[in-house]
Amino acid sequence: MPRGKAKWGALRCATMTRIGRRDAGWDALLAEAIDAALSHGGGAAPEALYLAAFAPRALCSVDDPLERATSLVARRTGARPARARGPFLTGGAALFAALADRAAERVRGDALVVGVEKMTHRRAAEAAGRLAPRVIAPLEHAHGATLPALAALAASAWARRWRVPLSAFDLVAVKNHEHARRNPRAHFRRRVTPAEVAASPLVADPLRRLHCAPMSDGAAACLLGEEGDVHVTGFAHGRDAPLLHARREPWRFDAATAAARAALSMARRRPADVDVVEIHDAFSPFEPMNLEAMGFFAPGTSWRALRDGQLHVGGRLAVNPSGGMKARGHPIGVCGLTSVAELVEQLTGRSGDRQQPGARTGLVQSAGGVSRDTFVFVLEAAS
Repeated sequence: MPRGKAKWGALRCATMTRIGRRDAGWDALLAEAIDAALSHGGGAAPEALYLAAFAPRALCSVDDPLERATSLVARRTGARPARARGPFLTGGAALFAALADRAAERVRGDALVVGVEKMTHRRAAEAAGRLAPRVIAPLEHAHGATLPALAALAASAWARRWRVPLSAFDLVAVKNHEHARRNPRAHFRRRVTPAEVAASPLVADPLRRLHCAPMSDGAAACLLGEEGDVHVTGFAHGRDAPLLHARREPWRFDAATAAARAALSMARRRPADVDVVEIHDAFSPFEPMNLEAMGFFAPGTSWRALRDGQLHVGGRLAVNPSGGMKARGHPIGVCGLTSVAELVEQLTGRSGDRQQPGARTGLVQSAGGVSRDTFVFVLEAAS
């Protein structure tokens, strides 16, 4: 595919490890991702390094994550990056920082963006307790709110407002498991049926276990430079009120709306121009809610497109062809970069039997919590 210079940055490569329950520790996962990216880049030392890792100290007792990453790059290339930042909470936040530094000409050479998370060695309840204060506003946390409970409130309000049947949530999980079945690096590679999803244990009404993304281990990295086969043509960050009750409506994802509008405007694209989307689905209802917030569908209508197969690979708009957080897996600090790795494969025609035919323009959404912060990136195949 022809290569050319990109205004904001081009992805020279984007790679990810297998996601799931891994025996490898935090440092080994970090090394796996960095080595893969550097090998694609010819082994040259990057000018800048951006690290994403949501909770390395709380989960893995890693007290110096950025220094560990910087030292590893130096050992592999013979030079320390001149600029090193992090750890950011998500891969999306780290990539946004790298693009902003390039746009401001604080970085002119290659930037290595890497995310890593090790989670499955902790019991789910223990990990949730350690992570909750980082994603829930202190006031809500003090009153006993959990992330699934807040997600359930938002999803229930959306379903009531637009008369969406709760069975639509099940269809999201079914689709994303079907996509992940074709992804050799996904956490879950098995089909599920609507009946299985509906019968899985209740977590926070109406959310059930199979509506919720798992804890996962994994890492991903990309090299951002001036030339590459995939260009970043738009990027933006949106914010919303940290407290759910302080928002205009609990079902409105205004951060996603603002970020998508700004990123698509920068890219001079409309939602209708996008062929493939990797979207935030830590809880299955978030997928249709975010699609509508970002302008792909009118409010309350995306579930019908899902029901009719339009959001599957080969449909009108391929949504989460990797399997999404729900089935590809959800190593928190890596998310965003896993989506970028998927879209680089999609836009260069290397996605195998989950390839969206004719994909030329893609969009990545990386969000945190109940869409308090959202990063959006528009990626396009180089012409």
